[in-house]
Amino acid sequence: MTTATTQIRYRLHPQAAHRKVGGEVFVVTGDRAFHRLHTATAIELFDALAITDDGVSAEELTALLRRDYDVSDALAQKDVAEFLDLLLSRQLAVPATSVPSRDSDAPADPQAKVTP
Repeated sequence: MTTATTQIRYRLHPQAAHRKVGGEVFVVTGDRAFHRLHTATAIELFDALAITDDGVSAEELTALLRRDYDVSDALAQKDVAEFLDLLLSRQLAVPATSVPSRDSDAPADPQAKVTP
C-alpha cells in the first residue's frame, strides 16, 4: 500500500441506510439503489466501516482480514482495495475527510480509487 492510501480513512456514506437481516446486510443509498452484502468478509468489512464516524483506513481493514482469515497480505490488500472501490463507486462509502452532510445532495466522488 502506498503512504497516501493508508492515510485516507473511509466511512459509510451518510445518505446510506443499512440493516442486517438473517446474516445479510441490506443497504439503500441516496440515489435509492438497493444493495445486498452476503459474504462473511464483505459483511465484516462493512461492519468495520459502520461502527465509526472517524473512518477506518484500508490498512486497518487489511489487518482485519489478515487477523480473521488465512490470507496473504498482498491478497488482503487487493481485496480491500476492490471492496472500497466498489463501495465508493456505488455511494455506500466516502472518504471520512470529505463526508457530505445528510442534507446535502452532493454524491460521493465516484472517480475515487483505492490502490493496494
